[in-house]
Amino acid sequence: MKFLSSIVLAAASIAVVDADCLSEITIPLKASVTGLKLMGFDPTSVLRYTSPGMGNKIVLKHFEAEPLVDVTDDGVTITAGDPCLGTGDPLSGETSAAYVALGVSSLFSKNTYAFTLATLLFATPFASADTCSNEISIEIYTDIASIIEEDYKIGECPTESFYYKHHESVFSGYEGCVAEKYLTPCAYDFRDVNTPKEFDSSADACVATDGSYEDLTFWIKWGDPMDKEELVARTGSTPTVLFPLTRGPYPSYKSGLAGDETGDEVMDDAKTAKAVAKDFLVYIGALKEEDKGNWLVSMTEGAENGIQMLWAGKALEIAQTTCNRDIYVLMEAPAYGYSNSEISEWVNRYASSFYSGEECLCYPNCNEPTVTVNNVGFFPPDIPSRLGGDNITYSADSVSLTSPWFESLVFPENPSGRIKIPQLPNPNRRVCDGVYVWPMYFYFNDFTIPYDDIPDCAGWSYAITKGYSASVRAGFITYKKDAPDSATSALSTIIDSFNSLGYGSYSEWSWSGQMQLQEYFMSKPLDDPTSWIGAYSSIMQEKWDVINEAFEGCPILTLTNYGQGAYAFFIFNDEYLGLQPDSMYDSAFFHDVLGVISTTYRWGFRGADPATYYGPGVTTLDFVRMQLYRDLNVYNEVARRAKIICSDPETSFCDDSLSPSEFVAVQEARKRRRLHEVESRNERRSLFKEELPLLSDRKLERFLDNWAMRDEMDQKVSACAPEYTMSCLFKATGRNGEDY
Repeated sequence: MKFLSSIVLAAASIAVVDADCLSEITIPLKASVTGLKLMGFDPTSVLRYTSPGMGNKIVLKHFEAEPLVDVTDDGVTITAGDPCLGTGDPLSGETSAAYVALGVSSLFSKNTYAFTLATLLFATPFASADTCSNEISIEIYTDIASIIEEDYKIGECPTESFYYKHHESVFSGYEGCVAEKYLTPCAYDFRDVNTPKEFDSSADACVATDGSYEDLTFWIKWGDPMDKEELVARTGSTPTVLFPLTRGPYPSYKSGLAGDETGDEVMDDAKTAKAVAKDFLVYIGALKEEDKGNWLVSMTEGAENGIQMLWAGKALEIAQTTCNRDIYVLMEAPAYGYSNSEISEWVNRYASSFYSGEECLCYPNCNEPTVTVNNVGFFPPDIPSRLGGDNITYSADSVSLTSPWFESLVFPENPSGRIKIPQLPNPNRRVCDGVYVWPMYFYFNDFTIPYDDIPDCAGWSYAITKGYSASVRAGFITYKKDAPDSATSALSTIIDSFNSLGYGSYSEWSWSGQMQLQEYFMSKPLDDPTSWIGAYSSIMQEKWDVINEAFEGCPILTLTNYGQGAYAFFIFNDEYLGLQPDSMYDSAFFHDVLGVISTTYRWGFRGADPATYYGPGVTTLDFVRMQLYRDLNVYNEVARRAKIICSDPETSFCDDSLSPSEFVAVQEARKRRRLHEVESRNERRSLFKEELPLLSDRKLERFLDNWAMRDEMDQKVSACAPEYTMSCLFKATGRNGEDY
């Protein structure tokens, strides 16, 4: 609690009465108050406090006359009533319905840290006494967070939206509820199709459409966290970070051993933020208290930024100490990808520091910027091999320090949710993505991070992305303090490049905001259902449960990872294998049958054959990845639809969607007539009518719309090959409305 100010006023003459009469009353407040008037009371003190999480209230103390509280347009008036009873128990505690009647009225201004007081009228008067002091002390508590909630109209908009006022040149100055994604008017996600409302630019207003929630096509791919409403409701608070102007100099940071927050180096603004980051890892169960001293920390702008730093640091270390210029990353499939070309570019900036020796294939041109970083997918136990820069072939699990390999893991994996077993024996050749290292992604383990299964990695990348907001770009990496000097030096070189003024340096708003959020997260025990992580865990549990119940025993496809990670990962059952069009990256079945836009994750196998793990006949097209980050109501609707089509494959969930049986017929006709080679919509329609005369016009038209949408997107996604990084996929498929 922060003490803001104290106003001590002179007291009038005091009459002596029985001390047992003294009382304390807490009056809960709403919104904002503009004036406080005392009648018949002389206050001994008026104290003001900020008390985040405690709400707005006035506490009356040390009074010997009955306080009569009233609210008018001019403010709050507290009048001295009859003397208190001089004997018996004192009245102390929060006011209740027996003493107050509530009604909202606008009072004290926010600029003076005051608030709205509900209309308070005492219904039960106190007993009287012969003599009484007119003394009273007042404490005014202001919950700044609630004032912010009022200013930003938190809770006034539908789920997945918030209140916002655009500039007059944008959407005609629209003010009201906008979608969290792209801030589009009318509160509906612009990527969804057939929404109940849309913005009419000619009328500068939201207008109703023929769409409804029950037949809306949901965009459920990528990992945009949109659980805000549920989290605020379950925790009872809106997390708020503060950035008052406290200083003006350019920022300064240190990396490597010089950046050890426990050391003597003073030219590092983020030392306390680094210490808090370690405390947070201990809090969530990802680090032992006694092991904090074994790790160094550097701040980042999110998980992808951090893991690419770690990849680049490892690739630079290999290039500086070996002949290798083609560097290979071992990735058990399916596996999340990063921007290898960007990472290679970072490394090649330091080509002058690359190792050069006569035994190298690159000699005498080893200091040219020729490093490439290459993904190699595999399924155990089939460990791949590659030729090294010294003309020696190395297995990926080689212990040789001249190997061209390092390993990358995500814990737990995206999208399978699996806990993968490291393959390289040297942990210095392994870096790990910890963006999902939050208890809520371990439902299968009672929402506890399985500490004994955490892989031994040279470095980890963490972020608030998947635990709070992906809009806020903040995170941190940890790396071993006792790593080889070559490893620490190479990684520090990469980290320091991001702290240059040319890159933009690193804003203190990132590390300070992240630190404030971490301290807020840690303010309650993990198992408290009103804690941030406790609430998030309950949300994830409900999502997993409703999806699992809907698809359990489904004859069409199987959920492979109930309760594991942040994505539902499906595989089609035998009769539905091979139906997905070869060229399409989004699942045709989910789109046409369930009204859900989700990906196949065909690129995520990184060259590995899924048939070696999942069984004969299974291809990269026979999977669907559906993220679990949209509002809970979205998954309730998806589950409703899934129950319909899984219980009867001849049934559609709405009049213009395909039933599972119709989907099979459509895809078989497409293959039989090679309709994927036909570009004209009219020709496609004509050929389908010949093949499937019983298919209704409504269903055929919606199917053709969906197909055209997927065709357009596939052309854009193809430009992301072969890396299929999230940056490229976002740009191609999700960064503006035209990309679907």
